[in-house]
Amino acid sequence: MKGYNEVDRYMQETNMLDYSDAQIQKLIQNRGWLELSDFDRIKAIYNYVRDEILFGYNIDDSIPASKVLADGYGQCNTKGTLFMALLRACNIPCRVHGFTIDKKLQKGAMTGLVYRSAPRMYYIVG
Repeated sequence: MKGYNEVDRYMQETNMLDYSDAQIQKLIQNRGWLELSDFDRIKAIYNYVRDEILFGYNIDDSIPASKVLADGYGQCNTKGTLFMALLRACNIPCRVHGFTIDKKLQKGAMTGLVYRSAPRMYYIVG
């Protein structure tokens, strides 16, 4: 593809990184993130996802960022999806590396209801 480079690749909207969603765009405008320097923008978005999106298991790890935002909660993977979508929407190229593991590997670290409600497969960001 002529003119295509790695930065373009890390700015694309995808099914999961659906940053043109109206609620995502409204959040960005309300927070004024586009007015900040790149460093402060990244920090503000990070702090928002860390502090204002509660911890909890969404229905699936592969839900779009707009669903994570609408839910108001997520775990490391779905919060990561929202974080990436917000960064890309605010002109910060980003990507993630990861792999999947079976939840059986988490047995003992998670118990009871937490283990039973966790998805069968985890996508581990690394």
